[in-house]
Amino acid sequence: MAVDFKLPEIGEGVIEGEIVDWHVAVGDTVHHDQPIVAILTDKATVEITSSFSGTIASLNGGSGDLVEVGATLVTYHPEGEQDTAAEPAAPKNAALAQTPKPTGGQGALFEFPLPEIGEGVMEGEIVDWHVRVGDFVTHDQPVVAVLTDKATVEITAPVDGRVVALEGITGDIIEVGQTIMTLETAEGGEAAISTSPQSAAASTTAAVPATAAAPVTVAASEVEPGDNPSISAFGTPLATPAVRRMAAQQGIDLTRVRGTGPNHRITRADVERVAAAPPVQVAAPAAAQPQASAAPAAAPAAPAPVVAAPAPVSIPAGEGETRERIRGLRKAIFSQMAKSKRHIPHFTYVDEVEMDKLVALRNELKGEAAERGIKLTFLPFIAKAIVLAIRKFPIMNSSIDEEAGEIVYKHYINLGIATATPNGLTVPVIKQADRKSILEMAGEMVEVTDRARNLRSTMDDITGGTFTITSLGRLGGLLATPIINHPEVGILGIHNLQDRAVVRDGQIVVRKMMNISLSFDHRVVDGDVGATFAQEVKRYLEEPGRLMLEMV
Repeated sequence: MAVDFKLPEIGEGVIEGEIVDWHVAVGDTVHHDQPIVAILTDKATVEITSSFSGTIASLNGGSGDLVEVGATLVTYHPEGEQDTAAEPAAPKNAALAQTPKPTGGQGALFEFPLPEIGEGVMEGEIVDWHVRVGDFVTHDQPVVAVLTDKATVEITAPVDGRVVALEGITGDIIEVGQTIMTLETAEGGEAAISTSPQSAAASTTAAVPATAAAPVTVAASEVEPGDNPSISAFGTPLATPAVRRMAAQQGIDLTRVRGTGPNHRITRADVERVAAAPPVQVAAPAAAQPQASAAPAAAPAAPAPVVAAPAPVSIPAGEGETRERIRGLRKAIFSQMAKSKRHIPHFTYVDEVEMDKLVALRNELKGEAAERGIKLTFLPFIAKAIVLAIRKFPIMNSSIDEEAGEIVYKHYINLGIATATPNGLTVPVIKQADRKSILEMAGEMVEVTDRARNLRSTMDDITGGTFTITSLGRLGGLLATPIINHPEVGILGIHNLQDRAVVRDGQIVVRKMMNISLSFDHRVVDGDVGATFAQEVKRYLEEPGRLMLEMV
């Protein structure tokens, strides 16, 4: 008989913990007091030891999942009992090695693990399921959108079949190699398994739910989402994955549930209370899943339209705190900024640029650009100035291989354009910028930044940068100290263009002025080199005819 082992109390006031690492797998034999899992609380990382001897039948949760004290961690068969159902856990990155398992019926079960979806990507957050249990899917049909620390990726079905189980709900963290879906394949035939990681995650796009969603159940006494203190500043319910899963199974809209846990966190008891209340049918929220497919061999769904991120709600007045897990793109920003400031000794050089001639040139050319379907801003001119200055100062287009103790000079110039998105700052890249004209860069900038703002960036869009430009644009400001995009060694910050009184030839005149601030890695860029590079960029912008002479 299988027995559940629950998360014990692991500290005063600790009500939950995050799974950091499993030390055992399904099918393993463990002994009393053997460490089986590391759990991260808000105080420390705790090694949980087994209180039993037996064989692991199932592990409940993966790395990154939150588990409440008292929730089942492991299901096991006590020592001496034979587990005929347990099978060895699938190895990491097993997306290319899965085989169907006979079901005893007409088909075979196929366990589909999250495939490799990018270099260095180890996990992703489920954004939206496009299918439901019982749906029939076809090979390469998009089935789920997963948010990594780099982009939102559409995962496609590796085989034809019927959905038997979905592992995880919106907000859950799934590791690469962890099963995300079980399919029942066609009778008697082997599954047409995709062997390409690219085909398993063929497109990268924002995930939004279908509009034809089923109604959900709420209690008549529950609060409106906008007035709910259990909604985070990012518009998501304060609840663990287990509670969210429980609510989803019962069709309960957590945005309408007022939590009674610490800091208004929604607990299992809150969900049970709502489930027991007289039900009221309301329209499904935007995050609801699409309805089941009507036909067994439906064609792949068209990309869903992009919507803006949920507007932040006001923070409730009074005592207490609101917490939100650092995940997805914010987690990447968190890590990247900390790494850059920790490893790179920054120094920043600031100057002002007289832009009158560039303004006149841009006004002269923007009509012709518009006839070609290109919106011409100042940014392509600034990018060209950076490219030409880099040609004279190749150290600005380098990186540091710290392990080898080498400076790596790049023979290509890929300019990153820092772009604000609903999920945070990202940096799409203009590849081979040194081989493109100003108009070519202008067109490409619009394309890659629009994809970024609409959460549709591809992995190729956001990798490979060698130097970054960041702009506060109309937000203005006199000075900023931009943080270098590690492992690059330089970044240019540009500020608002404005009329300003300046002294020219002893006279006070009005000129169109713009401040620039450049940060450099002081380990490889000396102060005079950085200042001279900045002056070279300034000269190109103040005398834009030089850009025309040297443009591609």
